[in-house]
Amino acid sequence: MSQIHRGKPDQSTVAAHARRRAARIRRTLSGIIARTSAVVALAAGLSTGVAAGTAHAARAGQPPVSLGNAASFGVFAGSAVTNTNLTTVTGDLGVSPGSSVVGFPPGTVTGTIHAGDSAAGNARTDMVAAYNDVAGRAPVTTIATELGGTTRGPGVYNSGNGTFTITGTLTLDAQGDPDAVFIFQASSLSTANVSNINLLRGAQANNLFWQVSGSATLGTFCTFRGNVLALSSVTVNTGAAVFGRVFAVNNNVILQGTSGSPQTRITVPNDPPTTTALSLSPNPSKEGQTVTFTATVSAVSGSVIPQGEVVFRDGANIIGSSMLNSSGVATFATASLTPAQHLTRAVYLGGDTFDGEALIHFAPSKSPQLVQTVSASLWDDATTPAVASQNDPNAVVVGVRFKTTTTGSVTGIRFYKGPQNTGTHTGSLWTSGGTLLASAVFTDEIASGWQQVNFGSPVALSANTTYVASYHTTSGGYSMTRPYFTSQFTNNPLIALADGDGGGNGVFSYSATNTFPTSSFQATNYWVDVVFVPSSGLWDDSATPAAASHGDPNGVVLGVRFKPTASGSVRGIRFYKGPQNTGTHIGTLWTSDGTPLASAVFTGESASGWQEVNFGSPVALSANTTYVVSYHTTSGGYAVTRPYFTSQYANGVLIAPADGDGGRNGVYTYSTTNAFPTSTYQATNYWVDVMFDLS
Repeated sequence: MSQIHRGKPDQSTVAAHARRRAARIRRTLSGIIARTSAVVALAAGLSTGVAAGTAHAARAGQPPVSLGNAASFGVFAGSAVTNTNLTTVTGDLGVSPGSSVVGFPPGTVTGTIHAGDSAAGNARTDMVAAYNDVAGRAPVTTIATELGGTTRGPGVYNSGNGTFTITGTLTLDAQGDPDAVFIFQASSLSTANVSNINLLRGAQANNLFWQVSGSATLGTFCTFRGNVLALSSVTVNTGAAVFGRVFAVNNNVILQGTSGSPQTRITVPNDPPTTTALSLSPNPSKEGQTVTFTATVSAVSGSVIPQGEVVFRDGANIIGSSMLNSSGVATFATASLTPAQHLTRAVYLGGDTFDGEALIHFAPSKSPQLVQTVSASLWDDATTPAVASQNDPNAVVVGVRFKTTTTGSVTGIRFYKGPQNTGTHTGSLWTSGGTLLASAVFTDEIASGWQQVNFGSPVALSANTTYVASYHTTSGGYSMTRPYFTSQFTNNPLIALADGDGGGNGVFSYSATNTFPTSSFQATNYWVDVVFVPSSGLWDDSATPAAASHGDPNGVVLGVRFKPTASGSVRGIRFYKGPQNTGTHIGTLWTSDGTPLASAVFTGESASGWQEVNFGSPVALSANTTYVVSYHTTSGGYAVTRPYFTSQYANGVLIAPADGDGGRNGVYTYSTTNAFPTSTYQATNYWVDVMFDLS
């Protein structure tokens, strides 16, 4: 244990850590109590008072905030709601534990007024829970008091002196994520007359929260967006337009209406829902081939066609965007997708659309996820042989010896066909020793050019292992370039070996039937190729640890918690090995509660770098379910980067959760034998990975 911790802290160090932690907690609590004496009054009136919430772990994005039964309320107060002149509340209005509602009419409420009834009590409970939630969110970024004239992305913010003001326009940019959460924590909030909050690129009023431990004042004729959760009171001045909610947890909401139009307005967001569909063409595609993404956005009801922006995602990454046309269609094309199985999605960010003179703001929506398969081959379709049809009428098998730099699957065989290469063609994949792995007969061939046949199911390949791809022709007339393999040919991640590198290349055998090709002549390329799709992992081969070999000689199991965002299968395990990490290594896949799903012993390891082992058969995984992958080392000397999982790490369809997000990450257990790892220390990455294929 001491080595994992780079020296186990002595008792005095532990005590010092405890004292510092206690001091931080006292300062946090003192700050909350000092903000307002209303906390005491609230605590006296509620069985569940407002207190400091439990801080969420640092993460790339904040989880949603639930308002529960309070979501339908545009206005809610602890003691009273008072209104003067013309005010419209679009939504419900509530008071609890008080029951005073004054000024309706002349004010109007489109929903229901709940003054001290059970519905108001239930809403109050959920309002308090939401206040506690947003008050405790972290990590917090400290910014200037004045928000006007600035643009902010998603996150949690406070100011140096605890107050926020808005003069002019505050712009909030969701950066293409309609689920992005914005939280502003303050002791007071005031907005100037005719100030404005502008929401861009998917930002939603429902996901914007103003947590105020004192009071909030919204200026005359301001345009305000989001949900005010003020511990004391909220004042909405004449002509203000609030798109969101105003909640005064402990005291009053004061509404100043107008004597005419436009009225003071508080509007609970109720944007018309939409649906988004995505299509991909072509799919599957080849590396370098242009893939077109087409999104179609429709309103759930009515005939108005939504307008606005659509972003296109590859896993967690936005790879493009486009505006909807008059038919509600947006397209994006790219030739930059790397060989892999890409989990894609179109996201409509919501947008303003005119229905005659009426303005509709449609709600965002996401398409179902689609898998775009991009394959790699040694040569692209533009590459052609020196001789399209060799003057040789004999039946023959011709092939190529190759290997891959990463694990993956061969889904089929390609070959270049000349006009004299007629008859039946059979494509095959072999081990370097001649064991047949898969075979298929070509159909629907064109007269000349590249041909392709797919196997009934993909064939898993190990990295840095030699295989042979071939095809049998009954008519001869094969394509060739001679010499060609005088040196290694590489189109990453595929390598065609140099002639003489462990054997000849290319290879052939004359035969009336399909057979393993063993002969070679003058390093000839017979233009046989594979269709290869790499496996997914959390890290690629270029990723390396901060310390390749930690100074710890003890037997230990090291692992990582992860989950796929789509169903698929794990074919094996990878880990990064430092030069001191010798001995036997066992890789294991577990459920989150410690049930082993598969295990295998690593063989043929290199001295350092990424090591891989395949299971006897792939293990099916469910989408959005947490698993643990680990390896046991008898010698210690494991790779370390510390800290690492302070925030969620994602790559394509795989996610390693942040430390504290449903459990700790990374994990370890000291043991002389393989065991389920349960301990953690400082969000360490021990560089354990999976080889994952989408279903």
